[in-house]
Amino acid sequence: MKTSNFLLFLAIYGILTGCMMLFNAGGSLINYGVQPIDHYHISIIQYVGISNITMGFLSFLLRNEQSKVSQAILLTTSITTVGSFLKGCYDVYIVNLPSNTFFWIDMSFRLLVGLVCLFYITQNQKK
Repeated sequence: MKTSNFLLFLAIYGILTGCMMLFNAGGSLINYGVQPIDHYHISIIQYVGISNITMGFLSFLLRNEQSKVSQAILLTTSITTVGSFLKGCYDVYIVNLPSNTFFWIDMSFRLLVGLVCLFYITQNQKK
């Protein structure tokens, strides 16, 4: 898969998850097992949704740009996704927050996306 196609995939993924967080914040919080759901939690997840949508649009708009731009997008996406996986593991194993199946599927997918981003960074550096 070409880097531009993967960046298109990242754009779609970011926009979809961001829209779910922004427009269905309560449902997103229920999937992660957050109880009780209050306006503070909803507000926070909507802010995160806006940043996901923005990153998705950046990936979409800059997917065909020069190598340095695509590497910067891949690097920031990798840091975000792998960092959120590590933070999730910390929350579950160290802080003892509850988790559910959806949480682990989402965290595993984020880790996979982050590792694939690192793979594309190394492939682009070799060229």
